[in-house]
Amino acid sequence: MAQNFKSLLMVKLAFFVAITLYGVSASRPTTTSDTVNGVGAWDLEKHYLEQLGQYAVAAHNLGSEHQLTFQKVITWDPLTHDHSHKLTIAATDHGVTHTYEAVVAYKPLLQFKKLISFKLC
Repeated sequence: MAQNFKSLLMVKLAFFVAITLYGVSASRPTTTSDTVNGVGAWDLEKHYLEQLGQYAVAAHNLGSEHQLTFQKVITWDPLTHDHSHKLTIAATDHGVTHTYEAVVAYKPLLQFKKLISFKLC
């Protein structure tokens, strides 16, 4: 009886540790540089963020004398208002890579995108 209790306690403890570790790993900062689902896997979130990053650079280029070339989205934070996203973007300007911070409002149901701000970090 005592052996069964110890076994059950160990199983519960292992389950608790596994759930806790999964929760910690799931709550780490959001970056797009991590490999998701192995090599060659389609990561829908990464594709979505890259499209927003490319849009931010293209919209910035329309109203600027600088012609930046999008490289990648480094980090992103969803903002609570207006379905906006705060993106940290790597882009090149005449061969030199810089980091920029962009805020993009995106309403997918309306197919609406708007660059709210774009600045050098």
